[in-house]
Amino acid sequence: MQVLKAQKRHANRLQQEQIIKQRDDLKGLVDSTHDKIDSPNQSKADLENTKADLTAKRDLLLQELNRINQEITNVDNDLSQILSSLEKLEEEKQEQARQAYRLHRSLQPIPGSADDDNREIQEADEIRLRAINVIQNSLLLL
Repeated sequence: MQVLKAQKRHANRLQQEQIIKQRDDLKGLVDSTHDKIDSPNQSKADLENTKADLTAKRDLLLQELNRINQEITNVDNDLSQILSSLEKLEEEKQEQARQAYRLHRSLQPIPGSADDDNREIQEADEIRLRAINVIQNSLLLL
């Protein structure tokens, strides 16, 4: 009975190790996605500054008005694309965080240690081998 319990705990530990690895991998993905979100935020600020500069030039340089208006339109398009990208990345981050949390909640403590369980399994195997040897020797004597 102890051996079966030890084997079950051993299997549970292996499963827990896999869950921990999956959780850690998802945490890494969350961090990576967070970094991806920071980059477009900086680009957004840069593009907004560019728009302000271009608007000021338009007031000073009427002869370049058409060219500058086209650049402003382009910057506005880039800003709208960044906003939709940010929303999508935020959704991905939230889903990854939910998956990591679900995996984290599925972890359960396992009593005892892996070394104790391995030792019990080894002792049981040794007892079985001795029993088999005794049976084989008895059969040879017949």
